[in-house]
Amino acid sequence: MKLKVQVKDSKNCEKILKIEVGEDRIREEYDAIYTELIPKAKIPGFRPGKAPKNVVALHYKNEAREQVLKNLLNDTYRDALKENEIQPLGYPEIKDVKFDDRVLSFEASIEVRPKIKLSKVKGLSAKKENVAIKADEVDEELKKTQESLAQFKAVEDRTSQMGDFVIADYTCSADGKEVEKRSDDWFELKDDEFLKGFSNQLTGLKPGSEKEVRITFPESLGRKELAGKEAVFQVKVKEIKTKQLPELNDDMAREAGDFGSLAEFREKIQKDIKTRREQEADQAYENALLDDLLKKNKIDLPPKLVERRIDYMLEQAKTNILRHGGGDEEVFEKEKEKLREGFKPEAEKQVHLAFLLDEIAETEDITVTDDDLKKKYQTLAEKFRQPVENIEKYYTEGSEAVDALKDQIRNEKTVEFLKQNAKN
Repeated sequence: MKLKVQVKDSKNCEKILKIEVGEDRIREEYDAIYTELIPKAKIPGFRPGKAPKNVVALHYKNEAREQVLKNLLNDTYRDALKENEIQPLGYPEIKDVKFDDRVLSFEASIEVRPKIKLSKVKGLSAKKENVAIKADEVDEELKKTQESLAQFKAVEDRTSQMGDFVIADYTCSADGKEVEKRSDDWFELKDDEFLKGFSNQLTGLKPGSEKEVRITFPESLGRKELAGKEAVFQVKVKEIKTKQLPELNDDMAREAGDFGSLAEFREKIQKDIKTRREQEADQAYENALLDDLLKKNKIDLPPKLVERRIDYMLEQAKTNILRHGGGDEEVFEKEKEKLREGFKPEAEKQVHLAFLLDEIAETEDITVTDDDLKKKYQTLAEKFRQPVENIEKYYTEGSEAVDALKDQIRNEKTVEFLKQNAKN
């Protein structure tokens, strides 16, 4: 007996493989290891490569045993999967290993794809928003453009007042210690501000003036060690500027882009808003349709696969937070478990949806053709403003990349199938 395998269904989406390896297979593995060791074995009294196998076995027994066990665990596990036509999700959990020169036995606990019985795929229901653009939405975008084209003019004939911009150097202290120092910082003097009372204390000043500004940091300050404490800013005013907005007219439209008139610019803004809102409405409709799919097609989810998805989401969140200066790694680690719990529903949703879309694609024979790939390469080339040849080369040079892209296209075609077969 070289290999004996028993397969038992355990919890949801889990199988336990009880694997037993006989003496013949163990002896073959030892022979192969000793054959590899002979040419490089260093044994007193023998030239390299000339020691008999039994002598090599005597000197290298422990090293050989460790390698034999490692090889047999890996190889027999793969053989057991192949023999029983099992495709695992991720790596196995190996336990209850018993090993000597005559027998090896162990258990491999693995997660497998859930059994899926599709209940309802066609006739899903979701509402799609009708997009209507209001005039004040266009006005708001025009104001943003107007703000972006504003010019800042130096104030020379008066002191600073609310509505101005003060350019200054400053140091900030709390509890007698310097906590921040900045140069050429811009302050907009306004009533609605995070540091209450700061702007009022900077009015009535001229360039070259120095002012001590005292405020109390709000309790909601990101730096918890400073929240609620009194702060002292030593401010040196360098410039005072006032913001001047361009008039809303044809000249501003020409400055904003290649537009002949303000009316033409408004029309372009309205068109862009409509396109964006339609895309948002399409995405919301698709999300609602997929929610209905999940609701009507319940399945068991592999817990470890969900945990791995949560791990991925945590790493993404950590990268984003640290990249954008939203905190440090120590703070993230303290909040990690709370974040993990918060990510769990979304992770379960993503895993659930991935299995359903794959099953629907199999059932409906939805495949990815060469034409589908070419269209996707063209879309990506336009999106990233790259020659389509560069995009195609990137994907065709890496099998994993192109396989991932094919999966994405297949999912997109499956979602389109759901839309076409949904209730009107």
